[in-house]
Amino acid sequence: MVVSGAGPGLPSVAGTAGPPGRVGRREPAVHGRFTMLRRVAAAGLIGSTIEWFDFFLYAMMSALVFDHVFFPKLNSTAGSLASFATFGAGFVARPVGSLLMGHFGDRVGRKSALVVSLVVMGTSTFAIGLLPGYNSIGVAAPAILTALRLLQGLSLGGEWSGAVTLAMEHAPDRKRGWWAAWAQFGAMGGIMLSSGTVLLLSENLTNRQFMDWGWRIPFLASGVLLLVGLFVRLRVAESPVFQEISTEGTQVTVPVAEAVRRHSLSMLRAGGMHLMVAGFATTLLTFYIPYGVKHVHFSRTDMLKVVFLATVVTCLLSPFLAGLSDRFGRRTVYVVGTTLGGIGAFTSFLLLDVGTVPVAVIGILCLVLPVAATFQVQGAWFPELFPPAARVTGSGFGSQMATVLVGGPAPFVATALLDRGHGRPWWVASYLCLLAVASTIAALLTPDTRPARASAPAPIPAGGTRAQHARQAEVARVRV
Repeated sequence: MVVSGAGPGLPSVAGTAGPPGRVGRREPAVHGRFTMLRRVAAAGLIGSTIEWFDFFLYAMMSALVFDHVFFPKLNSTAGSLASFATFGAGFVARPVGSLLMGHFGDRVGRKSALVVSLVVMGTSTFAIGLLPGYNSIGVAAPAILTALRLLQGLSLGGEWSGAVTLAMEHAPDRKRGWWAAWAQFGAMGGIMLSSGTVLLLSENLTNRQFMDWGWRIPFLASGVLLLVGLFVRLRVAESPVFQEISTEGTQVTVPVAEAVRRHSLSMLRAGGMHLMVAGFATTLLTFYIPYGVKHVHFSRTDMLKVVFLATVVTCLLSPFLAGLSDRFGRRTVYVVGTTLGGIGAFTSFLLLDVGTVPVAVIGILCLVLPVAATFQVQGAWFPELFPPAARVTGSGFGSQMATVLVGGPAPFVATALLDRGHGRPWWVASYLCLLAVASTIAALLTPDTRPARASAPAPIPAGGTRAQHARQAEVARVRV
């Protein structure tokens, strides 16, 4: 699609370039467009980091604290499972959130949907920090906790697809993978921020202080992060692609019906490709930390250090991984990532069982780096599989179905498989490897949507307008 008023000589934001020449006369417009593109990328990074911080913070606390605070009447195993059940409620809500926020994003605007999702996530996370425990209000405490977790799931279900779609639709064709990946960096940033915060508290508070009130601090701090995220997101422009379909009146009444009726296969492919990412990320945060503490005899602080250091390294390497799909193709990079993930499922446990922090960090990297590589490719690839009128809904719902199938049940499955293996992790590793194989197969069955060549000047069809030409180019791309 062409930015309204872009004029000749400007490369399209999500479509085909205009005629050559006269670029110099439009340099202010080019500079303004690039400034907005950087602002959109920053908003995607900061907003997504905040949302994933809130979501992953809950995951870590469900493994470390919530069984004691909200389920003290249960024994250790039952309390952990009950805590994980509230954690899983967020995953059940995510497909619903992708439909609600996706409808909003495809009908009202990408930017508006992202602002709403951020407010819902920030307020629900802040409320968890204020929630009294079971000893104060009884069964109302876990009931309210579950309700707040559902709100977190609703928010994150719509956040991901909206953020990457907004970035992708602002970006030039040949750089979609790079610019969309900035919103994806937020996932690693969220893990790093949440694990770093919990690590800081764990090192500076006694266990009693941490269990009594220290765990509430990062939840309450999310209120400040919410204000920062809103400030950044309110300063970005709406997607030029959405502006055009809104002006032309080509939006569909029910985006989910359009996605299911015409693009159900694309949703299934997106869900299949997301299986590894959903399963690996959840298992890392809810299973690896308790496993390292209980079975390898790391201290809680050491395991938090391992996860934190691994995510720091991944965040530093992520910019180098981001643009690979623009150069080598979406499918190629994705299949390499899932293949390495399948190998890393076993390698991570082998190195973790050595029992030293430096080697354990390398082990976690064997799991996290393949996830980062594939997750960043999703930022451009998944939205490209759908037309603009159903893009947020289709890409979001397809991927979120995978979170229901493997993300939510991951801690239960891993715990059961560890028990089956009599405390050895190889059944868990085999399960993770199976997810990687499934995602590899799905990727091989999905068309590579990377533009085949650099955008070249193309004549406008006889009697057609530039907007019509851009629409034809968009249709051609989504059908590749």
